[in-house]
Amino acid sequence: MLIYRFRVTANDHDDFLREIEIQPNQTFLDFHHLLVETAELRNSIGAIFFMTDKKNKVRHEITHKTTKKQVRRFDDDLGEVVIETVTMPLMKNSKLKNYIEDPHQTMNYEFHGKETFTMHIELFKILQSENMISYPRLARKTGELRKIAELPSVHHIPDADDIPPLVKPLKVKPGPLPKPVETSKLDAIEEDLDEIKTIDAELADILEEEAPQKFEVESQVATTEDGEESGYGEDEKIEHIEEFGDLDQIDERYSNYREGSDDY
Repeated sequence: MLIYRFRVTANDHDDFLREIEIQPNQTFLDFHHLLVETAELRNSIGAIFFMTDKKNKVRHEITHKTTKKQVRRFDDDLGEVVIETVTMPLMKNSKLKNYIEDPHQTMNYEFHGKETFTMHIELFKILQSENMISYPRLARKTGELRKIAELPSVHHIPDADDIPPLVKPLKVKPGPLPKPVETSKLDAIEEDLDEIKTIDAELADILEEEAPQKFEVESQVATTEDGEESGYGEDEKIEHIEEFGDLDQIDERYSNYREGSDDY
């Protein structure tokens, strides 16, 4: 049985080289899977094989997923160019032998994921297969594709199981509420009568110190018919109105004074 050996190189990666052996009746999907594995491609969104001629013009497109495309062609019956919507052939339904038209057939391969890689593929040898070997297979490998490092997602919120046991938050159960203060105990307090008397004495001393000062009353001298003083002297000071004695006596004194004035 014959097999195809393809040489695979990558744009912008000069040291990258792969040689892949595959049977003519195997599909482009088999080829695709081996390319993804050997080049360590991740997060595939889609992939396409572009079959080209010697001038690197695209003759066919073979896609990984169902894809529709508008193409222009000349319609002989209408005598003009028309636009048609066609569905691209799928890798899983397309065998390599149906698209190999040249012993040095060329094609381009595009991989679309988080990054896009373009590879150039060329058939450079057709040889007999070896017994007891599974195809497709990697015959030679050199270099790697330089990929952007994947950063951890910033939207990841750690679960409780992700937290080490030593730093897990402790679950504290709420304790009983404090008992209200019993006001009945206040009623049992007994009054200290000696202490109350001491406080009253201190308050009396304070009030006495703050009492208004004693006042003086000008001395008045009344002269009777005998020429004697009926009142009090000029220098005589009255400490308080209560020193006059009984109020009736005071009234009597002032009555005698008024009667003496009329006689005079």
